[in-house]
Amino acid sequence: MSDLYRLATALRSAPDATLGLMVHERGLSLGDYKDFFDLANALLAPKSQALTVAGITNQMLVSLRSLVASEKVSKEQVGLLGRELLIWSTDEPGVYDWLKDRLSESPRTSSLSVVSDSPTETDQTATDLDCGIHAFEAMQAVTELIFDLDQHLVREVAKGAMGLPDVKRAATHLGKSKEYVKTIFELAKVAGLVSASEKRFQPTALADSWITASPKARWLILCEAWASMLGVAGSKEVLTQLAAHKSKKLKDLIQISFPFSSLAPASRVNRLAEMADQIGLSSQGVAASWLPDVLAHKFAPAAKALESRLPAQQERIIVQADLSIITPGPLASSLEVQLRKFADTESIGLASSYRISPLSISCGLEEGLTENQIRALLQKLNGATLPQPVDYLIRETAERFGRLKITAQEKGSLLVSSDELLAKQITMDSKLKPLMLEAKPQGITSPLDAQALYHSLRESGYLAVLVDDKGKVVAPSSVHKTSNEAAIFLQQIERLRAQDVEMADAAPASDMERKILLALKTKSVLQVQINANGKIMDFLLEPIGIANGRLRARDRKADIERTLPVSAITSILIG
Repeated sequence: MSDLYRLATALRSAPDATLGLMVHERGLSLGDYKDFFDLANALLAPKSQALTVAGITNQMLVSLRSLVASEKVSKEQVGLLGRELLIWSTDEPGVYDWLKDRLSESPRTSSLSVVSDSPTETDQTATDLDCGIHAFEAMQAVTELIFDLDQHLVREVAKGAMGLPDVKRAATHLGKSKEYVKTIFELAKVAGLVSASEKRFQPTALADSWITASPKARWLILCEAWASMLGVAGSKEVLTQLAAHKSKKLKDLIQISFPFSSLAPASRVNRLAEMADQIGLSSQGVAASWLPDVLAHKFAPAAKALESRLPAQQERIIVQADLSIITPGPLASSLEVQLRKFADTESIGLASSYRISPLSISCGLEEGLTENQIRALLQKLNGATLPQPVDYLIRETAERFGRLKITAQEKGSLLVSSDELLAKQITMDSKLKPLMLEAKPQGITSPLDAQALYHSLRESGYLAVLVDDKGKVVAPSSVHKTSNEAAIFLQQIERLRAQDVEMADAAPASDMERKILLALKTKSVLQVQINANGKIMDFLLEPIGIANGRLRARDRKADIERTLPVSAITSILIG
């Protein structure tokens, strides 16, 4: 039996969480594959094999080599190997042929010992305080990312990747490097806060919970995502190494724990140390005091320990006449949500600054706030009467709101304005030429979809709003609620399971041919049932080839070669 067949069989019974992390790590999309054989074939590609091997821990390596040598392995280890799809069965565990070859190439053995470290004095209190700041910054970055995806059209330019302009814009806004943005974005995806739908990144329903959650709850989401990338076996291995070598940097401990990690620099194990620094599990590689709890998957105690190192939340803002808003400290989550509906961040940190503008106030009105509600909230948090320029801006924007309305059309979108001068200005604006606007009796048309036109106009300073077919304003933040990556993923899994090649149900001729080709590729035996003029006949066949709609195969029972029309086959069972 071939590795392809064995892996496809193992994939069918793998938990959804295992499949989800695997396709993420390999940069795959389940939508690209018709069945588990297709997915197995992608996972057996050389690049994917390298990533698989890079995730093998020292203890896994010992167990795998024991299985190859027909030696006894504990049930716990067999279970771990099964969850990582390193063996094809936990009942009768066996190592894939391709992996047997790679195991002999190991540059190091599982008995690798680290040279004893000379004790290095570290200030754990200072490290923990630094980690608290890093965790706070990471949570701020994720929050900014979620709001940004609501307000901007961020396209998926490759599988799971943001475009460079969007990365640069986020990096500038956060005051961080492009690599920092990419790492935080990946963590948000793994955590289920961000999804891609129709080649656009959007916040998920879980992101709604994040926005209103406490800092402790937010950090738990990031922490659990990080631990899932490290894996159960990896967490145990790193915890063991950390206990034995406290003075070593986390990156070194991870590399020690995964003897093949250097063979695949792009693997998750080589990104995890950097990610740990960013979310407050370490500082410059030195472990936080709560890292052992995280590695032991004791997330609640870890979050409690971190909580005291986070900056205290505030319930006060300072509204200034230049339309800026200063927060002397991080706002409470509930207040931040309300303020962010109609104010944009200028800088974020322990003390953040916001700014209101016609565009930001318009966003608040789209979210369902009224002019009076915006004014009342600012006055309450400010503790004083609002500066006149601020009051004027709120009133003027409310008066202009809804003059430009965008509706989706069967092809493209339609822009309608109650202001003729404004409509004429839009059609004559040279900056808007890429939108291919055309004035028609019913309004201004564009071949762009409504979402793209909406974001393009607003980025050019025009306060357009999206409306549904009944004329009701559609809030940008409500769009993503129709897209849920978890639900899409489950649908894709269900589709793959429905295409299980071992099903003996009748199938279209094209599917029959596909199964035959798979059997040829995997050198598998076919159990075939045909309908010969109303007579049902069963055969056990070794396929030789398929051409012109006919299957050539050797009959295992009769020991003769047969040629059967594919159209007569009613079911095929591989294996």
